[in-house]
Amino acid sequence: MASDVGKKERIIWISLLTVIIAISVLVITKYQTTLTSVNQRVTDYEAEKTTWIQSEANLTSQVSELKTQTEKYSRLISTFPTNNPNIISDLKRQGFDGSVQDIVNDLIKHNELIPYDGVLGGKMGFHSKDNVYVLSDKWVYAYFDDGHINGYLLLSYSVNNGVVSWKVIDSYLAE
Repeated sequence: MASDVGKKERIIWISLLTVIIAISVLVITKYQTTLTSVNQRVTDYEAEKTTWIQSEANLTSQVSELKTQTEKYSRLISTFPTNNPNIISDLKRQGFDGSVQDIVNDLIKHNELIPYDGVLGGKMGFHSKDNVYVLSDKWVYAYFDDGHINGYLLLSYSVNNGVVSWKVIDSYLAE
């Protein structure tokens, strides 16, 4: 009987040890699977991080290029002739009693001179007096836009009895 009890006890211990080993193998396998999954996610995140760093570098480069272009255009604009008040003396000889600003104000009222239609619901117009340049007593260079696209007009004008008449010489849409 003692040998039967000892045999049963050994079988219980072996069974218990087998269950513990089986559970340990399952836990270790699950841990390895989780670890592999986490390592894959880390690798994916590192690849995504590299992509974002490259995108940031590209955008930084584009910003730098835009700043350079802005500086270039600012220098160009600063050399562009402004609305010279001396032009008024030539206009007065033609009988005009207003100011250069009156010429600008008159043009801004004439959006119909713009030979392009607005897009996406926008309406073409001369929206900024600062972008209308009276070049002489006969010529005006003006920027126009609709909020989506923009362009420039070269116009000639004449003043007769205080009324300004306009003629479009050339125009283009900016790229």
